[in-house]
Amino acid sequence: MQDLAWSWQGLPYALCVLAFSAVGVAAALIRGDRVLRLGMIGASAAALPWAICSTLVACTYDPLLATRLLRLGNGPVALVGPDLLLVLLGASGQLERYRWLARAAAVIGGGFVAACWLTEWTVPGVRELSSGLFYPSPGPLTGLHVLQLGIWLLVGLVIARQTAPRGDHRRVVYTLVAVLGLGTIASADILLIYDIVGSFPIAWLPALLACVLAVYLMARTDFLRSRGFDRGVLIELAGFGVATGIIAYITLAAPGGSPLELALLGALVWAIVTASAWGLVRRRPTGVIGARRLGEFVARVADLADEAAVIAKVSALWKMGIGLDVRAVWTMADDAFVRLGGPGGPGDAERWPVEPEVASWLVRHEEPLAMADLATMRLGPLRPHLAALGAYGATLVVPLVDRDTLVGLIESRYDRALREDERGFIAESARAVARQLTFVSLAREAAREGETAREVEVAEAMRLQTAASRDDELGRWSVVAAYRSAARTTGAAWSASLLDDGRLAVMVTEAQAHGVPAALATAALTGAFAAAVIGRGITLDDLLGSLRASADGVVRGGEPVAAFVAILDGVAGTVEYGCAGHHGGHVMAQMPDTGSLSAPRPVPVALGGGGGALGASQAIATRGQLELRPDAMLIVASSALRGDGDDARWVATLRQLAPLGPRLASLAVERAASAGAPAEDLLAVVVRARPRAQ
Repeated sequence: MQDLAWSWQGLPYALCVLAFSAVGVAAALIRGDRVLRLGMIGASAAALPWAICSTLVACTYDPLLATRLLRLGNGPVALVGPDLLLVLLGASGQLERYRWLARAAAVIGGGFVAACWLTEWTVPGVRELSSGLFYPSPGPLTGLHVLQLGIWLLVGLVIARQTAPRGDHRRVVYTLVAVLGLGTIASADILLIYDIVGSFPIAWLPALLACVLAVYLMARTDFLRSRGFDRGVLIELAGFGVATGIIAYITLAAPGGSPLELALLGALVWAIVTASAWGLVRRRPTGVIGARRLGEFVARVADLADEAAVIAKVSALWKMGIGLDVRAVWTMADDAFVRLGGPGGPGDAERWPVEPEVASWLVRHEEPLAMADLATMRLGPLRPHLAALGAYGATLVVPLVDRDTLVGLIESRYDRALREDERGFIAESARAVARQLTFVSLAREAAREGETAREVEVAEAMRLQTAASRDDELGRWSVVAAYRSAARTTGAAWSASLLDDGRLAVMVTEAQAHGVPAALATAALTGAFAAAVIGRGITLDDLLGSLRASADGVVRGGEPVAAFVAILDGVAGTVEYGCAGHHGGHVMAQMPDTGSLSAPRPVPVALGGGGGALGASQAIATRGQLELRPDAMLIVASSALRGDGDDARWVATLRQLAPLGPRLASLAVERAASAGAPAEDLLAVVVRARPRAQ
């Protein structure tokens, strides 16, 4: 202390001490990107010893003490360049690609620090300037040591200018300005070291300006991608100050105390204060902005049963709460994102395959992900996949995770870094959205499974009902039917009823739909037919009129039904028919059982046909009457069995199977079914007068 005395020449460096401390404290207190904070804290911490030692050198008259101080303070200067290189790589998004370069810079800088402290190659001695200030004499490594700052700055500038993403361009420009200011520290005073020009160092001036610029960038811009004020660090710094003050007081109050006792007492004070600070940090919970609005959202979103409504609700919440704009919403389906909403609105048909590793990463890091944060994150081969998430100009990606399962993804835009309370607000609402989307998906799946079960049940019931009535005898009439149901029934069915006067009423239906709608539509007409045949003197118009009301009601529901209705009169020898949207039937004479394959085949006569499109209204039914000989058969088939309306082929089939008589129904269905599982119901109905009654 006797070799030190205050001098005005130390004032500029004392200001640098305060400036570097302000940069480090500001970077520590601002909660933001860890890499950028680490780079700024490291750069200020490496430059701080130079400023402190330079202040002390300006206040000493002892050249030996000045030499030791300059060696101590100039050593860490070699690490300023690598720290600023880390900042540039982080800001430009190239840290992971050039991580090896950052490590190499740190190793090389550390080597120069060791050489400066352990050898005389960097600061062999001092010389007194004309201003009376001691300054380092040049050594073998002095130039390289000082140029470490400029070399790594130049490398970082080249990488940042060539590879900086367009979205980070403004941030990189700010960084370059700050770096250029710090870079002048070496370029200005290296001439003074080699006694080329100058009498007083000016490095402190650009250092002060750079510190002012750095504090401005951190406090007034989004340079560090600030998330708010880090109160935990503030508490720890306050604890550090309190512990230092207590230890200093104890040391001054007991000047004759044992060094060991003072050290143990100081360690105890330090441990107590540090533990108290950490306890205060942990006890303070992280706040959530708009807690009341968030609670109302969580309560109301549970009542929504549609994805679009859920997304609309959370979009309005984020827009009103923090001004965040939702750009696109994706839900997971079969290892791919399916776009649910966005600029084009909900329901846009877009698929985006998702790698399993990407989905796992999003589940592990379920918090909102700012695309700018990817620049300093260690992602490896996942980087291009995660960078592709920022479609539609999104700057913030919010994974929707429910019980360790990725439900979806919300892409949004937010022009600044999220504060901690805003991040909690988004995370909590995203969890509620993920839970509700999972519930909606499960509910839809359950409904689909229930509908499938109903379809199977109805199809099986129709099959059993039809199969149970394969061969009926109603008075003098014989009705033979063959039926094979499709996986999803098309409602092909038939019904026959003996009227009071001995006539036979027959109805064959076929729905235009599949599954449960087809079965329900067919059931409506079957029920109407059963009600219409009760009574005396029933006519074809009575049947068609009764069916029309039921059929039109089904049509209004969107499921038209085709129908063929016929009344067979054995006494009058006639068949009266009505055909609405159905291909109709045929009347064909039975072949005598002569055993000859070359016997002439009868020619089928068409009943109806061309009665409008499948499912046409009963009001435009094609009506007709035809002679019905005692040996004739009425044959009605479904459209699938007929062959898509190919009447000529169906007529040829009927003539080929004519020798089989009523058995042609089962053989025709078996032939069609042998080609594979039918896509539509196969039905054939044969009506004839019983031989014993002729």
